[in-house]
Amino acid sequence: MNYSLDALWWRLTDPDVRALASVLTAPALWHSGAELGVCELLGDKGFRYLLDLDGNPENLRQYLQARRPFGNRLGWYAESLLAFWLETAPHTVLLAQNAVVQNTQGQTAGAADFIARINGQPCHIELTCKYYGSRNGRPSEMAGLNPRDRLADKAAKLTQQTALLQTEAGQGVLHGLGLQPQQVRAVTVVRGIGFSAAAQPGSQAPLNPYCWHGLYIEDWAEYDFSDGLKRYYALPRMDFLAPARIAGNETQGADDIRSLESGLVAELERRPDGYWHEARRLMKADRAGA
Repeated sequence: MNYSLDALWWRLTDPDVRALASVLTAPALWHSGAELGVCELLGDKGFRYLLDLDGNPENLRQYLQARRPFGNRLGWYAESLLAFWLETAPHTVLLAQNAVVQNTQGQTAGAADFIARINGQPCHIELTCKYYGSRNGRPSEMAGLNPRDRLADKAAKLTQQTALLQTEAGQGVLHGLGLQPQQVRAVTVVRGIGFSAAAQPGSQAPLNPYCWHGLYIEDWAEYDFSDGLKRYYALPRMDFLAPARIAGNETQGADDIRSLESGLVAELERRPDGYWHEARRLMKADRAGA
């Protein structure tokens, strides 16, 4: 699935609102078995609320500014975006964020990303945003730009994280919030992109065959730069979340991209609004030292 071509990206223009929309609406990169559905997360008025935020993003900007700097930590930025939504969307109530769980010896066992009510249902929510690729698209071989960051390891860790509040110490945290543990639903929000050399994502579990898919490249010789009309944008890490929307003077040509040893790159096309929009995402992997 090429999520960057969704009609939503023709409407939203504010960078932070676009990032928030991606956290809310992108397809899961892999199936955790406990996905929080997009419709549940958005709610009945979610799209209208996003459009209103895009027209008047000041509240979101102030919220994020109070939590900066993010120190180039994409996860912190994504968590702040979701926290804003859970605090302000009409169908959600944020009860706790980064709720620390300590064992009987006083040692930290972990922290729950969010505890919130969604349409009245108490939920423990774990969020992750990851960008993994491999030439063959097999989940067992997919890794991030840092080759030690692997999909298989993160998927296993996420399963552990979703069980955190089911422990005796975790149940104590829930009781402290006035919640009955048996009523709390553990769910995940798994976002990101899966990259492979194939035109379509693979279907091996746990990879979602309908995930946001991009092109995986180890050598620029594998990529066709022959269309001189194409423009590109080497994405800073904090811009990974949403499809790129770039002013013409910020775009880059083929020679700029060929010089990159690794990174994520947006292949762009010009749209009637005068901006260059992401048409496809590329992962240039440097596996020489892997």
